[in-house]
Amino acid sequence: MTTARAFAFALPALALLLSACGSEPEPSGNDADSFAARIGKGEATPGAGGVPVAQGTVAPTVAQPMPGAAPGPFAPGTLTDPAAKTCGAPLMGPFIGKLADQATRAEIAKVLGRTDNLRFVTYGSIGNVNPDPTNPRLSIMLDAQNIIRDARCG
Repeated sequence: MTTARAFAFALPALALLLSACGSEPEPSGNDADSFAARIGKGEATPGAGGVPVAQGTVAPTVAQPMPGAAPGPFAPGTLTDPAAKTCGAPLMGPFIGKLADQATRAEIAKVLGRTDNLRFVTYGSIGNVNPDPTNPRLSIMLDAQNIIRDARCG
């Protein structure tokens, strides 16, 4: 490479280096007002002694449960899903947390009105279970202590 070509390549790099010299990034404040400005909220509202006062927040709106659903957070195909009535999962709400002994199992069969398409899935056998929320079979999920933890279609 000739000296002229090397100089032609080095000149833009040198100009870039020189332009960076002497310019320092603007230090960002670590106080509440600087933080509020950075996140686009304007200035913090100071209270006594200049300490920021927390502003009220709006609580999230939680939808009312759909008719026929068991209480709890909605999960498709489970007892909190009213569409799960095809398998009877919403009827199992009162049994959640109970021991799955013979008397409870008989009561479940009585409430459900059938014993076919009903299975009790024991703890640790989840690898053998293929959930299908559209299936009319009711799966009662048990924990390691034989306590009913969930009811699902499929």
